[in-house]
Amino acid sequence: MFFHGKYSQPMMGKVVSAVMAAGLLSASWASAASIPADSPNIQYFGRWDKQAGEVVTGQGAVYIKANFTGTSLKADLGGSQEVWWRVSIDDGPFRRFKAEGEDTLLAQNLSKGAHKVLLVRSTEGEVGLSTFGGFTLDRRAKLLAPDILKNRRLEFVGDSITAGAFNDRWQPGKYHDKEDNNQAYGPILSRMLGADYSILARSGEGVVLNYREKDPKTELHTAGRYVRTFCETKNPGDYNPFWDSRKFPVDAVIVSIGTNDFSLNHEPPGRYYFEAGYRNLLQEIRYMNPGKPIICVAPIPSIIGTNCAKWEANVVQELKAAGEQQLYFIPVNDKEPLLSADDFAGDDTHPIDKGHQKIAEFLKDKVASILGWK
Repeated sequence: MFFHGKYSQPMMGKVVSAVMAAGLLSASWASAASIPADSPNIQYFGRWDKQAGEVVTGQGAVYIKANFTGTSLKADLGGSQEVWWRVSIDDGPFRRFKAEGEDTLLAQNLSKGAHKVLLVRSTEGEVGLSTFGGFTLDRRAKLLAPDILKNRRLEFVGDSITAGAFNDRWQPGKYHDKEDNNQAYGPILSRMLGADYSILARSGEGVVLNYREKDPKTELHTAGRYVRTFCETKNPGDYNPFWDSRKFPVDAVIVSIGTNDFSLNHEPPGRYYFEAGYRNLLQEIRYMNPGKPIICVAPIPSIIGTNCAKWEANVVQELKAAGEQQLYFIPVNDKEPLLSADDFAGDDTHPIDKGHQKIAEFLKDKVASILGWK
């Protein structure tokens, strides 16, 4: 490069230094290690769909694990801006954040050497889809071999309670700002039992009646949503493939739903109508999980009365009498309410953090006994 005219020799040196520094910085960014989403060293948990150059999810509490070297880590995260994510580095505390595209910062100023990342979507699926396009590491950094997978997996099917609505009670903001699906009873129970997990939960959803559903009762319910990869898409006709359970096979499915059917916002369903819907839901779950235990848990809030639990138990007994071997029912409030008023978020319906802990502790030994897990 040549300089003419007004630039003196000292100034020339400064300009050359600045240009060289900018070049080095640009080269550093250009040579940062870019790791695609389909790297075999990235582990995915829950319902993810591989698409061109990225993976897509539309469920809550899905998560990603990887081991890496270097002092910083970025992720290519996109999709719904209502989604909250949480990240933990080296098993440390979680940090809550929202996606910022391909330069979403997950960690910086780490010590040199090997590190672990756990990236979790905290928000339930009804807010829409999220995309993950891969990681960006430091120059010369790399992903390491992943950890050995656990040999236990559970799937949880439910409503806002299973989604963790209002359990993140210290957070201000809108409805979905106050939930951390990863700290609902399902993930807590899974960690107690040494299992990985998948969560399929949508606020307001019922077996045959959703929270505010009125006649003619044409809304989508859990049985119709369970078979799809994503909980929700932007438009009814958008791409939402049938879920292939071989992508994330589970050892058992735990179902707890029915609270919204008996909401005070509408007349409750009749017995035979509800039982037919619940039977259909269990048959859809069975079709997608042949031979796997299905564990039915009565609804958590005692405020809805006893009919829902009784009618669900009826269906379980009927199907078992017809030859279903791997079907179980766990009553919850048959002797006394499992949760007290101060375990809820002031509504006798949505448990806060300590309420979810109680639910997980209540289920732990019962689920372990059914599955033969010590």
